[in-house]
Amino acid sequence: MTTLLNTEISFRFLKLDKFQAYSLVREIIGSSHSEANNLNKQEYVAHVPLTTENFEVINDYYVRQRIALEACDILVSVSAEQANGAVDIPLIVNKMLKYIDCKLTFSYCVKLV
Repeated sequence: MTTLLNTEISFRFLKLDKFQAYSLVREIIGSSHSEANNLNKQEYVAHVPLTTENFEVINDYYVRQRIALEACDILVSVSAEQANGAVDIPLIVNKMLKYIDCKLTFSYCVKLV
């Protein structure tokens, strides 16, 4: 029996203004944004697939937009068919942390079959 394990790695910008959110999706292929649940301020959360193709573009956007370190993270999302197991995190996550030392956020979902 094979176990289905799906891992997605995203770099997230957690507090973008409207202009930043809309310009990001134009600049980085595969990125998306949604409005954050912040009652006091209109902010957006943007997800960018953390890939070798997007690595430099993410870093450039981060520097150019002067994003605060606490306003971004790397999201590791795992969905599996069983609760036990190990997940190999790609080396690109370590590489990104050397450039942008942001926090890591993990999401684990077990699909009952």
